[in-house]
Amino acid sequence: MNRLRQVRKQKEITLKEVAEDTGISGDVIGKYEREEREPKKETWIKLADYYCVPVTYLMGLPDGLVQHINKTQVMTFEELHEAIIQWANDRNMIKQDKLTALSQLAKVTEEHGELSAGINKKDEEKIKDSLGDSLVTLIILAQDLNFDLLDCLNKAYNVIKNRKGKVIDGSYIKESDLHE
Repeated sequence: MNRLRQVRKQKEITLKEVAEDTGISGDVIGKYEREEREPKKETWIKLADYYCVPVTYLMGLPDGLVQHINKTQVMTFEELHEAIIQWANDRNMIKQDKLTALSQLAKVTEEHGELSAGINKKDEEKIKDSLGDSLVTLIILAQDLNFDLLDCLNKAYNVIKNRKGKVIDGSYIKESDLHE
């Protein structure tokens, strides 16, 4: 069962708005929602992009099939980012309040501790798992704080991209800190 109607209602968007924004007729979208007509692959992608959800979620594919698809097709960072947000929303983990943000910050700290342990023990699998888990917890924390982690990353890169400095004893020191 697809989730077209459910996602549209959650986002409080009318059929008319979807039609105007996507160029797909409201009647056709209604047929998609009632499963009287099946969208083409390009249309699924267009609607998933419009609603900012993974195509597999929008189509209502079972988790086992989604995992199979994910094994056969590598997702982009952006697709993973959206899938993680959707996963957290589905589990009511993102409430955008101080209490849940503090709880999520504790998870970030916990994952960084596991990463430290993996690095200290030179455990490659633990390091990979902890890096991935750290990213997941940061994406959820950013969403809980009403920030887009990709936007935060872009801003950070724009700050460092022209930065000059030196590596001393394995740590990068900004040029401005070298003169102090």
